[in-house]
Amino acid sequence: SSGINAEYGGVIDLPGKKIVLSPENDGYKFELTDKESSYNFSCDSKTERENWVDAISCISYGPFGGGMFGSSIEVTVKREKLHGGGNIPKIISQCIGYLDNPLRLKESGIFRLPGNEKTVKLLKTEFQEGSEPNLELKGDTHTIGSLLKLYLRKLPDSVIPSALYEDFVAIILTYELNQTEGLNELRYLTNRIPCSAYNTLKRLCEFLFKVQTFSDQNKMDLNNLAIVFSPTVLKNNSGNIDLEMRDMQKLKRVTEIMILNHAVLFPSEKEEEMGEEDFDLDNIDPEELKNLYTVKMIKYQVQAKEIQHKNKEVEELQKQLAELKNTVTQHEKTIANQQNKIDCLEADVKRLEERVRESEPEFPPISRTQSPVPPPRSANTSLTSRNGAPLSTSPQVRRRTQPVARSRPAIKPRPGTICNP
Repeated sequence: SSGINAEYGGVIDLPGKKIVLSPENDGYKFELTDKESSYNFSCDSKTERENWVDAISCISYGPFGGGMFGSSIEVTVKREKLHGGGNIPKIISQCIGYLDNPLRLKESGIFRLPGNEKTVKLLKTEFQEGSEPNLELKGDTHTIGSLLKLYLRKLPDSVIPSALYEDFVAIILTYELNQTEGLNELRYLTNRIPCSAYNTLKRLCEFLFKVQTFSDQNKMDLNNLAIVFSPTVLKNNSGNIDLEMRDMQKLKRVTEIMILNHAVLFPSEKEEEMGEEDFDLDNIDPEELKNLYTVKMIKYQVQAKEIQHKNKEVEELQKQLAELKNTVTQHEKTIANQQNKIDCLEADVKRLEERVRESEPEFPPISRTQSPVPPPRSANTSLTSRNGAPLSTSPQVRRRTQPVARSRPAIKPRPGTICNP
């Protein structure tokens, strides 16, 4: 939109309006002015005023080569090309051009230590209004580093479009298994980034690679740079904090890989693609028509490759799912076998317990009236007879000198019986 609704007077035309901030002790107010009119706005907080000012300034200063804070990289580059701009936003090229100096690259804490907040706001306002401030006179290493990070944070989307978020995160697994294949797939993905964002990412990765070569002096190695820039290079705009925390290490790893392999992933700048809207189809030159046909064929080939890539991913996922199902089935069989063994062992234990109970002898209870069992005699205990005379404990043997004849009593016959003589 090129305007906002006013309470009285319809629509305010924003292009060309200058934004003037009121002092904070006068409330969070700002004013839209031009030579003919003036409009005052009041906000409830400092953050609300900043959001309003960024949104309005994108429209108000955009036609004059400004308004890059809050605008996408593609929109900013198109606006700046009307005023002699290049393939990346001017603020990116100027900040990197200022910092790309051996003395500044060796400064400790570059991109980690904050710059002068007041100077950062001043430079932001000048860039936003379409002017080109002299960074050599107004900035220092940490201030310009903070300005560059602020611009990247204010982008409505990350440098790599969030639509490609899942594809870039998934590439980590492939890269860790096979770096060559991972780089090939990552290069294919980077070619899907829009032209202006691609060129911006290329310039940024080249510069950050140079920064980490001075890590002995500036204390910013590849890991530290990835921590600082990964949230703005690639992010998920879903607002899911759990997802961001889960993928934090993966995003950092993707940024490290792109910085380290920038020469392979970004071999040259990407030119704007031609489309049908760039041609007058009624008076088109045959050579231009041939070029258009070639471009269309390339687009179709890229789309076909994307479909093949997706199909391959689906096949891999189906294969993994089948393997998981087989693994689950095997585990279920193992669990069932173990349960059968446990049931058999429990049955054996019960049978053994019953046998033990059956084999145990039952002793009758001892009554209290029953006399106790006398204790056993010791070896020194003497034996006595009934009349009290001592008995010898040694055995005595009676020897018989002559056999004793025993007479057999005569058998008397019973009356009435006949006895043989």
